[in-house]
Amino acid sequence: MLSAIVFLSFFALFGAMLLGRKDMAFVYVFLGMLLFPPCVYFMQKPQLSPQQLFLYTFFAINLLKNGSALADAVFKHPLRIPLFLSFVSLVMTVVLNGEGGKGIYNAFRYFMENYAYLIIAYMGGLACKDIRFEEKWNYPILVFCVLGIMEFVLKNNFIFPLICKAFPYYDGFYDLNGVVSASRTYRSRIFITTTHPTVLGSVLCCSLMMLTCRLKSLTWKKNMKIIVWSALFLLVCMSGSRTALVCSLIGLFIYGFLKSGIHVRLLAIVAIAFSVMLLAPQVIQKFSVEGEGSSLSLREQQLLFSYMHFMKSPIYGNGVRYTSKYVMERDTYNDRVVDSEIGGLESVVFFKLIDYGLIGIACYILLFLVAFYYFFRRRRFEYGMAGLLITVSFFVFACLSGEIGGNNTFAYMLMGFCMGAVRKEEEIEDDEDKIIADAEKVENEVMDA
Repeated sequence: MLSAIVFLSFFALFGAMLLGRKDMAFVYVFLGMLLFPPCVYFMQKPQLSPQQLFLYTFFAINLLKNGSALADAVFKHPLRIPLFLSFVSLVMTVVLNGEGGKGIYNAFRYFMENYAYLIIAYMGGLACKDIRFEEKWNYPILVFCVLGIMEFVLKNNFIFPLICKAFPYYDGFYDLNGVVSASRTYRSRIFITTTHPTVLGSVLCCSLMMLTCRLKSLTWKKNMKIIVWSALFLLVCMSGSRTALVCSLIGLFIYGFLKSGIHVRLLAIVAIAFSVMLLAPQVIQKFSVEGEGSSLSLREQQLLFSYMHFMKSPIYGNGVRYTSKYVMERDTYNDRVVDSEIGGLESVVFFKLIDYGLIGIACYILLFLVAFYYFFRRRRFEYGMAGLLITVSFFVFACLSGEIGGNNTFAYMLMGFCMGAVRKEEEIEDDEDKIIADAEKVENEVMDA
């Protein structure tokens, strides 16, 4: 019965995207990404998950009914050049590795199922004034907080197996018929509807950056703002992801730093310098403990392991999804290496170098550099500041803990939305400046007359 409700909820969202307002399609894709983990499928060959169905249907609808807007989003996207180069590097990787037509198909799907979310979100951002996306965040965040507290206290995730059992195929790490928990003796962790606590931490970190920057503009009451922001930060802590907590603090520091005067900035720099000197030994010691999550020695082994595979094809890489086919086991984490001594490739740098070589990693870094430059120049806008914090926070996150469980696509959704919203705000600002200029021109003409 409960599985039927989950399944019907999916089709309700999917039907709303098909038949509802065009500008709300982004919201339905976003909710589909948040509610349905990427380890459940309708069919396995070709692979089709709920998220993939939302993705390709979105483009099919817009191609048929809203082609001009889709073309505008593609060809005027702020990241169009790095996106194009990323696609070329993927195609070049499979062609030079002799994978033929099947390889090009895999490259196309990889590009769509990762980077195409930037285009979807950009189109959603252009309609930010109509959909008022962030105004509706309070309800999902509070529901997630209740579910997170239940999971944290009971050490059992009830919602995840409920969702996964509703779909025909499940390809995950957890046994859905037993206690589903990611907590360990040394750390309590939650993951709610995501595939792993680290994924949840990344999602919450990006959400916290967006909410922090947009908080003043929301129409909520002051108490609601405090409750929702606190709930989101509490969830980051309960996820047990140290990387997410560090990246959240980095983002909040950048926000406070850019919003402060010169004297406060100098004091902040001095305080950070002293904190680093005092806390660095404790942090190093904490991350050196074996058997309690990722350790420095484990990362060193992963680096050496990656170097060996990287040297097989250092320029253009070994091929699309090479690590998931030949290096890693297939599971919910999507980072479990067959060699148990390595544990996993917990940095985006490792698998990017293995799969796509120096060209691939250069295109990846270029994507974030262009995004950073775009947002930094427009940080006077709230969406510009939010995009800046999300870009920095997620890039640091990816370098420290990697892209797993679709956390990168969630970050791209928020980055793309911020880009579209900034463009809309710039257009409004230009129109207002034009009106003022025209009024001043008319006034001058009247005075001259």
